[in-house]
Amino acid sequence: MMNSLIREKGGTFSLNKNEPIHRWYSYVEGYSSCLIIEELKMLLALNPDIETIYDPFCGTGTTSLVAATHGIKSFYSESNPFMQTVIETKINGVLKLDEDTVVRKLIEYLSLVKTIKVANYESWNGFEKFFGVKQLNELLTIKDLISKENDESVKDILSLALSAIVVKVSKMIRRGDLRYATEKEYREENVLECFADKLNEIIFDIQHHKTIIKCGTTKVSEDARDNDYVDTFDCVVTSPPYLNGTNYIRNTKLELKLNGFISSENDLPNFHSKGIVAGINSVSKRTHTDTILPVVEPYIELLRPVSYDERIPKMVAGYFRDMDMVIQKLSISIKSGGLFTMDIGDSQFAGVHIPTHQILSSMCAQYGFSLYDEEILRERRSKNGMVLSQRLLRYRLEK
Repeated sequence: MMNSLIREKGGTFSLNKNEPIHRWYSYVEGYSSCLIIEELKMLLALNPDIETIYDPFCGTGTTSLVAATHGIKSFYSESNPFMQTVIETKINGVLKLDEDTVVRKLIEYLSLVKTIKVANYESWNGFEKFFGVKQLNELLTIKDLISKENDESVKDILSLALSAIVVKVSKMIRRGDLRYATEKEYREENVLECFADKLNEIIFDIQHHKTIIKCGTTKVSEDARDNDYVDTFDCVVTSPPYLNGTNYIRNTKLELKLNGFISSENDLPNFHSKGIVAGINSVSKRTHTDTILPVVEPYIELLRPVSYDERIPKMVAGYFRDMDMVIQKLSISIKSGGLFTMDIGDSQFAGVHIPTHQILSSMCAQYGFSLYDEEILRERRSKNGMVLSQRLLRYRLEK
């Protein structure tokens, strides 16, 4: 069992905000490194010979980064292209970089930012609406400066530093979903100062903590359903998208635009099909839900007459159909006797409780995973007052 602080806070990203390298990019949907460190201790107690670990929903790379600090080779899948750059920069980028050269160049950029002539940008293909005029001009001036850098290691770190502050300096705020800040929430930021602060933080971590990265990470696939590895992984530690309507792509639209993965908001739907169905915006009239798993059918029947949006039953059916494909692939890619830890929460829609943990455990059992432990991290309340939970499910695979 984990201590109370880790149980209460470890399932969120909050404890990572002061952790070297983890703190380079804050991720609302992530969990903290201490949770993974404690989980890894438990897994190593069960199997001291763990050499490989896989995270099929890697997000900001917490699982892979913790594995890298323990000298354990990690593998990951991640459908969001921006998050892939975060993972690669924090682990493989730091592992490979020439510290003296990179730090010297980053320090030069600190000086450049103080004296840079800010250009005027009238538009940004529709994204100008998310920024004040001053903030947009400063942001795009730094972006153009970074684009001229020839050293890819330096360029990647500078791009991550700018991405890490893009929401902070916008008119938007992340409170679960990305939305416009209210008048009370909004604070007019100086982009040049925010960028310099983040860059100083990164420079400090490279100078004092680069050596914690002992090995790299390998991308298995973008989509966890495309994992074709066989008998490779000793363990899996992950947090799949919650079935809660969150649109993980739309939540990073400013970062996706900043890094050139989208040109306009019209490009966002192109990424929805690449991940599993978890958000309401991943569902359209074209979404087929021919496959409704028997274990899910009773909940779909309850949802259909009461759902305030016809896409909700489709979303729930699609989520478990997609997760079934992921679990099937895991049963092939994990070694026999391998361990699988999943951080997951349950959901409710229109007063209908969806016990996601129970449904997923039932699905896992069909593929040879036996649940050997279950731990509630914290309880939370939905908007209608229903008590929901976040928990760790621990399985062992027997083939």
